[in-house]
Amino acid sequence: MNKKLSMDLSAVFTFLFPVIYIVLGLLLLVVDEINTKVFAYLLGMAAMVLGAALIIQYFLRRQYLDVHAYGFALGAFAAVIGFCIMLESDAIADSLTIVLNLCIMLTSLIKVQNAIQLRCIKSVMWIPVLVVSCIFLLCSVLIATVFEDEARDIFTYVVLICDGLASFANAIMLRIIFRLKATEDVGNAMEPV
Repeated sequence: MNKKLSMDLSAVFTFLFPVIYIVLGLLLLVVDEINTKVFAYLLGMAAMVLGAALIIQYFLRRQYLDVHAYGFALGAFAAVIGFCIMLESDAIADSLTIVLNLCIMLTSLIKVQNAIQLRCIKSVMWIPVLVVSCIFLLCSVLIATVFEDEARDIFTYVVLICDGLASFANAIMLRIIFRLKATEDVGNAMEPV
């Protein structure tokens, strides 16, 4: 029961963040008079929810028995950061593009990790996942160094939407590949030697 609940929480966040990226990017791109302070506040709330989920998952999976599990610390960190973002929503709103760029960079690095995982299970899909993640890492570097003001904002919103779509497709692909791999491993274990 606990394992199923923690896996459900993981699946929710795996699919929730790409949807948030897509919706947030579309709103910021399409609606001209959008209040970025509200988005900064929502970002803080999302970080707090993520932090709470990581802490819950830490206890549900009994990760406190593993000295290498840092789910509690990461969850507490996310919750504190979220709280600080909510308190300083005006300052965050002024630098929303920087915060969104950091989010893009983070999900790009997660996709790099996914490519490594796919390589370890000998899936050929590690190559396109690595290429896509490198493209988004390059975009995040361009956002931080090349673009200025309005062009940077528009480019960031477009990249955020694309990253959300890529992350959603990546999450679906990973679930399929790892389920097929698990089924294949069970089938191989049942074959007579």
